[in-house]
Amino acid sequence: MKNKIKVLIADNIEIVAKTNKNIVLKNENVEVVGIASNGKEEFDMILNLKPDLAITDNKMPEMNGVEVIEKIKNLDIENKPDFILVTGDSGIELINKCKELNIFKILNKLSLEQELTYSIEEYINFKDYENKETQKNINQSNTTDKLSEGIFKRLLSKVRKGNKE
Repeated sequence: MKNKIKVLIADNIEIVAKTNKNIVLKNENVEVVGIASNGKEEFDMILNLKPDLAITDNKMPEMNGVEVIEKIKNLDIENKPDFILVTGDSGIELINKCKELNIFKILNKLSLEQELTYSIEEYINFKDYENKETQKNINQSNTTDKLSEGIFKRLLSKVRKGNKE
């Protein structure tokens, strides 16, 4: 990968934000461009720093993660970041909202380190694939839709299993 992936981290708990930063920086293809401590700060930093990826806690002051994502997605700006949403909630409403917003990944707070490490690798591989496919003039939206569909099917499966237990 030629250019590093620019990542913004948003979490109102400082130790969690720093831990997430350390996890992300284990990958040499990533550069952390900022850390936001609330939703409004994250929103402003996205507009100013233009990250490729924002790792967003869902429960933050001023605006929650989903509100930030929805607000960014509704703006008429170029180079909107992709999002990884970190949450302890696995409700079907949240999953449906994330699917509607085409969020790259939803991570469970309880297994965050392992999932975040894997997700960064997955994102980098996806972006490499996306860049190669763009060069070949293949429509990347189908790939994104399939990837999102697979992610949400796995999440929905987890939710359903959790409800049966």
